[in-house]
Amino acid sequence: MKSVALWSSLLSTVTLLFALPASADPPGEQVLSLPVELSPGVTADIAAQVLVNPDHPNGGRTFVMLHGLAHTGNTFRPLADAVFADNKLDARRVVLLDLPGHGESPLPQGILFGLLSLGDDVAALTGALDALGPLGLHADVLVGHSLGGEIIELTQNELITEGTSLRARFAVNDVVLLAPAIPSPLPWSLADSGAGAAALAPFVVLGDPLLGPHLFIPAPAWQGLFFTNSKDKLVQGPPSVAEIVAQGYIAPEALVASQELLGVGTVRPTVSAGIFDPSHGSDACVVAFSEDLFLPAGEERPHYRYLTGDTQDERFVVVTRFGAVHDMLISDPDAVANAMRTCSK
Repeated sequence: MKSVALWSSLLSTVTLLFALPASADPPGEQVLSLPVELSPGVTADIAAQVLVNPDHPNGGRTFVMLHGLAHTGNTFRPLADAVFADNKLDARRVVLLDLPGHGESPLPQGILFGLLSLGDDVAALTGALDALGPLGLHADVLVGHSLGGEIIELTQNELITEGTSLRARFAVNDVVLLAPAIPSPLPWSLADSGAGAAALAPFVVLGDPLLGPHLFIPAPAWQGLFFTNSKDKLVQGPPSVAEIVAQGYIAPEALVASQELLGVGTVRPTVSAGIFDPSHGSDACVVAFSEDLFLPAGEERPHYRYLTGDTQDERFVVVTRFGAVHDMLISDPDAVANAMRTCSK
Protein backbone atom coordinates (compact mmCIF):
# COMPACT_ATOMS: atom_id res chain seq x y z
CA MET A 1 0.00 0.00 0.00
CA LYS A 2 1.15 3.59 -0.57
CA SER A 3 1.48 4.50 3.12
CA VAL A 4 3.44 1.31 3.85
CA ALA A 5 5.76 1.76 0.87
CA LEU A 6 6.70 5.24 2.04
CA TRP A 7 8.24 3.88 5.22
CA SER A 8 11.31 2.52 3.47
CA SER A 9 12.01 5.88 1.87
CA LEU A 10 11.29 7.77 5.07
CA LEU A 11 13.58 5.66 7.22
CA SER A 12 16.45 6.14 4.78
CA THR A 13 16.25 9.92 5.22
CA VAL A 14 15.92 10.07 8.99
CA THR A 15 19.01 10.57 11.14
CA LEU A 16 19.22 7.70 13.61
CA LEU A 17 22.73 8.15 14.91
CA PHE A 18 22.36 10.48 17.86
CA ALA A 19 20.01 11.73 20.55
CA LEU A 20 20.15 15.15 22.12
CA PRO A 21 20.19 15.35 25.91
CA ALA A 22 16.89 15.38 27.75
CA SER A 23 15.46 18.60 29.11
CA ALA A 24 13.03 19.32 31.90
CA ASP A 25 9.40 19.60 30.89
CA PRO A 26 7.98 23.13 31.04
CA PRO A 27 5.81 23.38 34.14
CA GLY A 28 2.06 23.75 33.97
CA GLU A 29 0.12 26.15 36.17
CA GLN A 30 -0.27 23.22 38.56
CA VAL A 31 1.19 19.73 38.44
CA LEU A 32 -0.63 17.04 40.40
CA SER A 33 0.74 13.61 41.28
CA LEU A 34 -2.00 10.98 41.19
CA PRO A 35 -1.10 7.64 42.85
CA VAL A 36 -2.63 4.66 41.04
CA GLU A 37 -2.39 0.87 41.21
CA LEU A 38 -1.62 -0.69 37.85
CA SER A 39 -1.86 -4.30 39.06
CA PRO A 40 -1.30 -6.11 42.36
CA GLY A 41 2.05 -4.95 43.70
CA VAL A 42 2.61 -2.46 40.86
CA THR A 43 1.99 1.25 41.39
CA ALA A 44 2.64 4.51 39.59
CA ASP A 45 2.32 8.22 40.20
CA ILE A 46 0.57 9.83 37.23
CA ALA A 47 1.48 13.45 36.58
CA ALA A 48 -1.40 15.72 35.61
CA GLN A 49 -0.60 19.23 34.44
CA VAL A 50 -3.61 21.48 35.03
CA LEU A 51 -3.74 24.43 32.64
CA VAL A 52 -6.34 27.16 33.21
CA ASN A 53 -7.80 29.28 30.44
CA PRO A 54 -6.74 32.83 31.37
CA ASP A 55 -9.70 34.28 29.46
CA HIS A 56 -12.28 31.83 30.80
CA PRO A 57 -11.19 30.69 34.30
CA ASN A 58 -14.72 30.16 35.61
CA GLY A 59 -17.42 27.89 34.21
CA GLY A 60 -16.85 25.97 31.02
CA ARG A 61 -15.56 22.47 30.39
CA THR A 62 -12.53 20.48 31.51
CA PHE A 63 -10.58 18.69 28.77
CA VAL A 64 -8.39 15.75 29.87
CA MET A 65 -5.81 14.74 27.25
CA LEU A 66 -3.78 11.54 26.85
CA HIS A 67 -0.69 11.39 24.63
CA GLY A 68 0.56 8.82 22.12
CA LEU A 69 3.49 6.42 21.81
CA ALA A 70 6.89 7.95 22.69
CA HIS A 71 5.11 11.25 23.43
CA THR A 72 4.36 13.20 26.60
CA GLY A 73 1.52 15.35 27.81
CA ASN A 74 3.53 18.38 26.70
CA THR A 75 2.78 17.54 23.07
CA PHE A 76 -0.75 18.80 23.79
CA ARG A 77 0.36 22.23 25.01
CA PRO A 78 0.05 23.94 21.59
CA LEU A 79 -3.39 22.37 21.16
CA ALA A 80 -4.40 23.45 24.67
CA ASP A 81 -3.68 27.08 23.72
CA ALA A 82 -5.72 26.65 20.53
CA VAL A 83 -8.61 25.07 22.47
CA PHE A 84 -8.57 27.97 24.93
CA ALA A 85 -8.66 30.46 22.05
CA ASP A 86 -11.71 28.81 20.46
CA ASN A 87 -14.65 30.16 22.44
CA LYS A 88 -17.04 27.64 20.95
CA LEU A 89 -15.14 24.81 22.66
CA ASP A 90 -15.99 26.43 26.02
CA ALA A 91 -12.79 25.24 27.70
CA ARG A 92 -12.10 26.29 31.27
CA ARG A 93 -9.22 23.89 31.91
CA VAL A 94 -7.03 21.39 30.13
CA VAL A 95 -5.44 18.54 32.09
CA LEU A 96 -2.43 16.90 30.45
CA LEU A 97 -1.76 13.35 31.63
CA ASP A 98 1.59 11.57 31.44
CA LEU A 99 1.57 7.79 31.36
CA PRO A 100 4.01 6.06 33.76
CA GLY A 101 7.61 6.86 32.92
CA HIS A 102 6.61 9.57 30.43
CA GLY A 103 7.13 13.29 30.88
CA GLU A 104 6.55 14.36 34.47
CA SER A 105 5.50 10.87 35.63
CA PRO A 106 8.26 8.88 37.36
CA LEU A 107 8.99 5.25 36.62
CA PRO A 108 6.50 2.74 38.01
CA GLN A 109 7.21 0.79 41.17
CA GLY A 110 7.14 -3.02 41.22
CA ILE A 111 7.90 -3.54 37.53
CA LEU A 112 10.51 -2.51 34.99
CA PHE A 113 9.24 0.31 32.81
CA GLY A 114 9.85 -1.66 29.62
CA LEU A 115 7.56 -4.47 30.77
CA LEU A 116 4.51 -2.22 31.10
CA SER A 117 1.61 -3.42 28.96
CA LEU A 118 -1.35 -1.68 27.36
CA GLY A 119 -3.40 -3.13 30.22
CA ASP A 120 -1.18 -1.15 32.60
CA ASP A 121 -1.82 1.98 30.54
CA VAL A 122 -5.57 1.36 30.82
CA ALA A 123 -5.20 1.01 34.60
CA ALA A 124 -3.19 4.26 34.66
CA LEU A 125 -5.92 6.16 32.82
CA THR A 126 -8.69 4.64 34.93
CA GLY A 127 -6.83 5.46 38.14
CA ALA A 128 -6.10 9.01 37.02
CA LEU A 129 -9.76 9.66 36.14
CA ASP A 130 -10.78 8.21 39.50
CA ALA A 131 -8.39 10.59 41.26
CA LEU A 132 -9.32 13.69 39.24
CA GLY A 133 -13.05 13.50 40.00
CA PRO A 134 -12.84 14.24 43.75
CA LEU A 135 -10.50 17.14 42.95
CA GLY A 136 -13.21 18.80 40.87
CA LEU A 137 -11.36 17.96 37.65
CA HIS A 138 -13.59 15.32 36.11
CA ALA A 139 -13.24 15.06 32.34
CA ASP A 140 -16.12 16.69 30.52
CA VAL A 141 -14.15 15.96 27.35
CA LEU A 142 -11.61 13.11 27.13
CA VAL A 143 -9.09 13.51 24.29
CA GLY A 144 -6.62 10.88 23.09
CA HIS A 145 -4.00 11.09 20.39
CA SER A 146 -2.74 8.00 18.55
CA LEU A 147 -1.93 5.33 21.17
CA GLY A 148 -3.72 7.54 23.71
CA GLY A 149 -6.88 7.21 21.63
CA GLU A 150 -6.64 3.44 21.62
CA ILE A 151 -6.07 3.39 25.38
CA ILE A 152 -9.32 5.33 25.77
CA GLU A 153 -11.08 2.75 23.58
CA LEU A 154 -9.62 -0.13 25.59
CA THR A 155 -10.71 1.59 28.80
CA GLN A 156 -14.26 2.02 27.54
CA ASN A 157 -14.30 -1.61 26.39
CA GLU A 158 -13.17 -2.82 29.82
CA LEU A 159 -15.68 -0.63 31.64
CA ILE A 160 -18.57 -1.86 29.49
CA THR A 161 -17.53 -5.44 30.23
CA GLU A 162 -17.79 -4.53 33.92
CA GLY A 163 -21.29 -3.09 33.42
CA THR A 164 -20.39 0.59 33.42
CA SER A 165 -18.84 3.13 31.01
CA LEU A 166 -16.82 6.33 30.83
CA ARG A 167 -20.07 8.26 31.10
CA ALA A 168 -21.53 6.28 34.00
CA ARG A 169 -18.35 6.05 36.06
CA PHE A 170 -16.54 9.29 35.26
CA ALA A 171 -19.26 11.58 33.79
CA VAL A 172 -17.37 11.90 30.49
CA ASN A 173 -19.70 13.65 28.05
CA ASP A 174 -17.52 13.72 24.94
CA VAL A 175 -14.61 11.63 23.67
CA VAL A 176 -12.34 13.04 20.95
CA LEU A 177 -9.97 10.57 19.28
CA LEU A 178 -7.22 12.24 17.23
CA ALA A 179 -5.76 9.77 14.71
CA PRO A 180 -6.41 6.92 17.15
CA ALA A 181 -4.42 3.70 16.80
CA ILE A 182 -6.62 0.92 15.44
CA PRO A 183 -7.42 -2.16 17.54
CA SER A 184 -8.34 -5.66 16.43
CA PRO A 185 -10.43 -7.00 14.77
CA LEU A 186 -10.20 -4.02 12.41
CA PRO A 187 -7.45 -4.07 9.78
CA TRP A 188 -4.55 -1.64 10.20
CA SER A 189 -2.14 -1.78 7.27
CA LEU A 190 0.85 -0.36 9.11
CA ALA A 191 0.68 -3.03 11.79
CA ASP A 192 -0.61 -5.95 9.71
CA SER A 193 2.05 -5.52 7.01
CA GLY A 194 4.92 -5.48 9.51
CA ALA A 195 5.96 -2.00 8.36
CA GLY A 196 5.29 -0.49 11.76
CA ALA A 197 7.49 -3.01 13.53
CA ALA A 198 10.25 -2.46 10.96
CA ALA A 199 10.02 1.30 11.40
CA LEU A 200 10.44 1.10 15.16
CA ALA A 201 13.07 -1.67 15.22
CA PRO A 202 16.04 0.75 14.99
CA PHE A 203 14.90 2.41 18.20
CA VAL A 204 14.75 -0.68 20.42
CA VAL A 205 17.03 -0.48 23.46
CA LEU A 206 17.87 -3.72 25.25
CA GLY A 207 19.88 -4.37 28.39
CA ASP A 208 19.02 -1.13 30.19
CA PRO A 209 19.07 -1.99 33.91
CA LEU A 210 16.90 1.00 34.88
CA LEU A 211 14.22 1.00 32.17
CA GLY A 212 14.36 -2.55 30.86
CA PRO A 213 13.63 -3.16 27.16
CA HIS A 214 12.16 -0.05 25.61
CA LEU A 215 11.99 2.23 22.59
CA PHE A 216 13.73 5.56 22.41
CA ILE A 217 13.37 7.74 19.32
CA PRO A 218 16.07 10.42 19.03
CA ALA A 219 14.85 13.94 18.36
CA PRO A 220 15.89 14.12 14.66
CA ALA A 221 14.12 10.83 13.95
CA TRP A 222 11.10 11.85 16.04
CA GLN A 223 10.75 14.98 13.93
CA GLY A 224 11.06 13.03 10.70
CA LEU A 225 8.59 10.34 11.63
CA PHE A 226 5.78 12.49 12.95
CA PHE A 227 5.94 15.54 10.63
CA THR A 228 6.52 13.90 7.24
CA ASN A 229 3.69 13.81 4.71
CA SER A 230 2.81 11.47 1.88
CA LYS A 231 5.23 13.29 -0.45
CA ASP A 232 8.07 12.30 1.90
CA LYS A 233 8.48 15.99 2.84
CA LEU A 234 8.58 17.68 6.21
CA VAL A 235 5.55 19.93 6.55
CA GLN A 236 5.93 23.66 7.01
CA GLY A 237 6.28 24.79 10.59
CA PRO A 238 7.26 21.62 12.45
CA PRO A 239 9.10 22.13 15.73
CA SER A 240 12.86 22.14 15.31
CA VAL A 241 14.95 19.38 16.81
CA ALA A 242 16.04 21.79 19.54
CA GLU A 243 12.42 22.74 20.26
CA ILE A 244 11.35 19.09 20.46
CA VAL A 245 13.94 18.53 23.16
CA ALA A 246 13.39 21.83 24.99
CA GLN A 247 9.61 21.37 25.12
CA GLY A 248 9.91 17.84 26.49
CA TYR A 249 7.91 16.17 23.73
CA ILE A 250 9.81 12.85 23.65
CA ALA A 251 9.55 9.94 26.09
CA PRO A 252 10.82 6.36 26.09
CA GLU A 253 8.15 3.75 25.38
CA ALA A 254 7.76 0.34 26.99
CA LEU A 255 8.70 -2.39 24.55
CA VAL A 256 5.91 -4.73 25.70
CA ALA A 257 3.20 -2.11 25.12
CA SER A 258 4.72 -1.23 21.74
CA GLN A 259 4.69 -4.87 20.66
CA GLU A 260 1.08 -5.26 21.76
CA LEU A 261 0.07 -2.12 19.87
CA LEU A 262 1.51 -3.47 16.62
CA GLY A 263 0.76 -7.15 17.19
CA VAL A 264 4.43 -8.16 17.23
CA GLY A 265 4.51 -11.70 18.59
CA THR A 266 0.95 -11.31 19.83
CA VAL A 267 -2.53 -10.31 18.68
CA ARG A 268 -3.33 -6.62 18.63
CA PRO A 269 -5.70 -5.62 21.45
CA THR A 270 -9.38 -6.10 20.74
CA VAL A 271 -12.41 -3.90 21.35
CA SER A 272 -16.04 -4.74 20.72
CA ALA A 273 -18.19 -3.04 18.11
CA GLY A 274 -20.43 -0.23 19.30
CA ILE A 275 -18.57 0.70 22.48
CA PHE A 276 -19.33 4.34 21.71
CA ASP A 277 -22.86 3.94 20.40
CA PRO A 278 -25.40 6.33 21.99
CA SER A 279 -26.55 3.78 24.58
CA HIS A 280 -23.22 4.12 26.41
CA GLY A 281 -23.61 7.84 27.03
CA SER A 282 -20.40 9.49 25.83
CA ASP A 283 -20.49 11.06 22.36
CA ALA A 284 -17.36 10.03 20.46
CA CYS A 285 -15.79 11.62 17.42
CA VAL A 286 -12.73 10.72 15.38
CA VAL A 287 -10.46 13.26 13.71
CA ALA A 288 -8.22 11.90 10.94
CA PHE A 289 -5.45 13.65 9.01
CA SER A 290 -5.14 13.38 5.25
CA GLU A 291 -1.32 13.14 5.26
CA ASP A 292 -0.99 10.78 8.23
CA LEU A 293 1.42 7.97 7.33
CA PHE A 294 0.61 5.97 10.45
CA LEU A 295 -3.19 6.02 10.45
CA PRO A 296 -4.67 6.86 7.04
CA ALA A 297 -8.06 8.54 6.93
CA GLY A 298 -9.35 5.70 4.75
CA GLU A 299 -8.71 3.27 7.63
CA GLU A 300 -9.98 5.62 10.31
CA ARG A 301 -13.43 5.93 8.71
CA PRO A 302 -14.38 2.24 9.23
CA HIS A 303 -12.73 2.48 12.66
CA TYR A 304 -15.14 5.30 13.58
CA ARG A 305 -18.14 3.39 12.22
CA TYR A 306 -17.14 0.26 14.15
CA LEU A 307 -16.90 2.20 17.41
CA THR A 308 -20.09 4.21 17.05
CA GLY A 309 -22.41 2.34 14.69
CA ASP A 310 -22.84 5.63 12.81
CA THR A 311 -22.77 4.94 9.07
CA GLN A 312 -23.49 8.60 8.24
CA ASP A 313 -20.13 9.77 9.68
CA GLU A 314 -21.76 12.60 11.59
CA ARG A 315 -18.87 12.88 14.02
CA PHE A 316 -16.02 11.85 11.76
CA VAL A 317 -13.79 14.63 10.43
CA VAL A 318 -10.86 14.49 8.03
CA VAL A 319 -8.49 17.46 8.11
CA THR A 320 -7.35 17.73 4.50
CA ARG A 321 -4.30 19.82 3.68
CA PHE A 322 -0.59 19.53 2.91
CA GLY A 323 0.33 19.77 6.59
CA ALA A 324 -2.25 17.33 7.98
CA VAL A 325 0.32 14.90 9.40
CA HIS A 326 0.23 12.64 12.44
CA ASP A 327 1.45 15.31 14.89
CA MET A 328 -0.55 18.16 13.44
CA LEU A 329 -1.67 18.94 17.00
CA ILE A 330 1.80 20.51 17.38
CA SER A 331 2.48 21.92 13.91
CA ASP A 332 -1.03 23.32 13.23
CA PRO A 333 -3.03 23.20 16.48
CA ASP A 334 -5.62 25.75 15.32
CA ALA A 335 -6.73 23.39 12.53
CA VAL A 336 -7.06 20.54 15.02
CA ALA A 337 -9.06 22.68 17.45
CA ASN A 338 -11.37 23.66 14.60
CA ALA A 339 -11.85 19.98 13.72
CA MET A 340 -12.66 19.20 17.35
CA ARG A 341 -15.32 21.90 17.30
CA THR A 342 -16.73 20.60 14.02
CA CYS A 343 -17.00 17.02 15.21
CA SER A 344 -18.51 18.08 18.54
CA LYS A 345 -21.56 19.70 16.97
